[in-house]
Amino acid sequence: MAPSIKVPIPNGQLNIAFKGDTPKISGLAESSPLYGIMKIGYSFEQLILGDGAIMEGLDTYELVAALNEHAEDKNRKLKMEMSLPAESTIVLQSGAHGLYIEDKFGKALLTRIAYDSPLRKELRVGMAVDAIELEDGYKVTGYSAEEFNEILDSSDNDAQRTLILRDPNSELSSRQCILPMYKKIDLPMGTTDEVGLRLTGEISKIASVKAGGPLAGTARPGFVIEMLKHPDGHEFRGLSGTQMTETIDGTSGADGRVVILKNPETNKLPSMATTKIMLPTNGTLEEMGISVKGSVATISDVADGSTYKGLMSNGFLVSTCGWGDGTEFQGLSDVELDEVIRDSSGLEGRYMVLENQNGVSPSIVNVELQPGKLGAVFKGAPPQLTRMTDESPLNGVVEIGMTVDTLKLSNGKTYYCMDTLEFTNALKAHGDDPSREIRFIKQSEVELTPEPDGQNQEYRPTADELTVELPTGKLSITFKGTEPPAIVSTVKDTSPLLGQVPSGMGVDVVIVNDREHMELNAADLAELLKATSTVPGRIMKLRDPDNKNEFSKIPDEVEIPLPSGKLGCTFSGKLPVAKSFKEGSPIASLIPPGMFVDMLKLADGYCVSGFGTRELVGLLGQFSKQEGRTLVLKNIKTERPSPKEETFPDEKQISLSTGKLGVSFKGSKQARISRLHEDSVLLGTVHVGMYLDTLTIPGGSCFSGMTAKEAARVLVDTKNVDGRLMVLKSPENKTLATRNIDNDDASIGGSSQDMSDNFSRRVG
Repeated sequence: MAPSIKVPIPNGQLNIAFKGDTPKISGLAESSPLYGIMKIGYSFEQLILGDGAIMEGLDTYELVAALNEHAEDKNRKLKMEMSLPAESTIVLQSGAHGLYIEDKFGKALLTRIAYDSPLRKELRVGMAVDAIELEDGYKVTGYSAEEFNEILDSSDNDAQRTLILRDPNSELSSRQCILPMYKKIDLPMGTTDEVGLRLTGEISKIASVKAGGPLAGTARPGFVIEMLKHPDGHEFRGLSGTQMTETIDGTSGADGRVVILKNPETNKLPSMATTKIMLPTNGTLEEMGISVKGSVATISDVADGSTYKGLMSNGFLVSTCGWGDGTEFQGLSDVELDEVIRDSSGLEGRYMVLENQNGVSPSIVNVELQPGKLGAVFKGAPPQLTRMTDESPLNGVVEIGMTVDTLKLSNGKTYYCMDTLEFTNALKAHGDDPSREIRFIKQSEVELTPEPDGQNQEYRPTADELTVELPTGKLSITFKGTEPPAIVSTVKDTSPLLGQVPSGMGVDVVIVNDREHMELNAADLAELLKATSTVPGRIMKLRDPDNKNEFSKIPDEVEIPLPSGKLGCTFSGKLPVAKSFKEGSPIASLIPPGMFVDMLKLADGYCVSGFGTRELVGLLGQFSKQEGRTLVLKNIKTERPSPKEETFPDEKQISLSTGKLGVSFKGSKQARISRLHEDSVLLGTVHVGMYLDTLTIPGGSCFSGMTAKEAARVLVDTKNVDGRLMVLKSPENKTLATRNIDNDDASIGGSSQDMSDNFSRRVG
């Protein structure tokens, strides 16, 4: 149940907007006296007037009418349930926003608002961030908290960032990125690496933008660079990722470059890569350092000292030439083009349009990879590129059919003469390496690099601790040690981790699906690695075994809070141990391996221990809708389970709904709850074994000290009465109310059947 707030409201206008059959706050003006106290989404419960009268159950029209009618009442109070709004939309100004967004239960939740943030009066902690839209029209939905935070940080100067938040229990938007149709940005001086761009594709597509780089928050992954405009008037349109990278790098010293970005899903893109080169007013092709040949003039050479070196390449076809007054020539031969350029010397606005039909592809391509997947398929020995995805960093850079020659890691280790399995294992093992480099060759033109002497010598890190991502499949590593920690004994030459995992280091932690496995001996570790060999993303942390005090330990006892709803966890064993977790389980990362569930606590003080797995599963199901549940876990190797025990809250007050309750009582002297039926509305709210102390019926009747029969009869006879209040007490509570019931009262009339101590009576 959501918390509530009761506040005094001054006389006069409140400047609050309500809507809905159950009135909810839909808007608050900054001039409202309750601005910052009440918030959008709060639901009406009661209007309490100065004379003590309480108005509740009002719809929006009735509430507004009542507030207006009693506007001069200085002692009014308004009680509201602090429920979340279905949706909130706010516009963030540039600069710090003070919002803390974290991933909780698989959703990006607003977990905190800084005290000095002006948004504290508008937003509600606990809402899910559903979408962010920036001033240029860039919009993302369904992203993680980390991704949302990165977008907000990179758009710090944007004065119109729109944040859309929703109730986390509602259906959130699916993951989607919507780019603006068109964007024109200034390209700062520098190469692609220096400005933080990585380009791929047949038509240059932004694959990534470096965080913190000069284009972060301006250029977006997914945009296609339709055109690069040079300050001297040159235009480069529809180039591939490789060609555009070369052009940006070749013009890195030019100040005033502009790129035209387009959304490939909403725009027609160039079908031909072209380059428009502006020529000087005076001069011939020879004086410009440009050579052409062919019946259709084609660039055959650009001299090293030429102004146009890097702006065009051999094989580019000259489709058009002309000058500023509109004169154009098309399809000229080499001789004709040379003559036209010679004859037009002295005319302003001369240009050539080149079609980038460079049929000569390089025999050697070196590709530096960012951390992450390659998105490509290889076959054979040596590995030959057979297929790649559109998002692959190789797309537009490496031709299908090229061969992997070498793989070089950031630590200096180089792999030679690999087959496909060795190559892919090495890639997976070093997926987080920030600067892997692959050398591709055309094997028909270039020979494979032979493996130098001594290359197989093992590379040994010198650090006291080491973190390694484990590839799937066999690791070809042996461990030793009957006591934790397991020690790396041998790393075979065929191991994908050769050169990463030194012999002699101790295994501290193995992380599988966000669960940390600690205190593993060699046998435990081998069993774990074998059982999880198909799980990607496993992490192994190693330490110097001499630093024994720094190794992680399974705690003796730990308490973990449980959310309401299903946990997505399977328990097994005589002592309940978490065996497996479903994808998206909210507690998967909270339960350390090697611990058993010893105790279940509820927010009302109810506590139970000494149960088996079946009992625990039943209890978790019974109380699945309860907030504030807590599991107490104990170390299975060092701790003993608590004795079987059940502790009740000292007292509970329960407001009863009308209709059937689905509860049974026992006791010829004092009624106590003996059973809760599967369809009981009180399931998870009351506890079997608690005594019924008093039952209050609206209108003045209050019964206490009842037997099971009497309690059942009163509840049945008053089942249509709303507002009944039942007080339950713990069996240990010695302050039960004295008997107050008239056996002749019509409300408990019925048969005179004899009852025994074991009499059980179901209500409803």
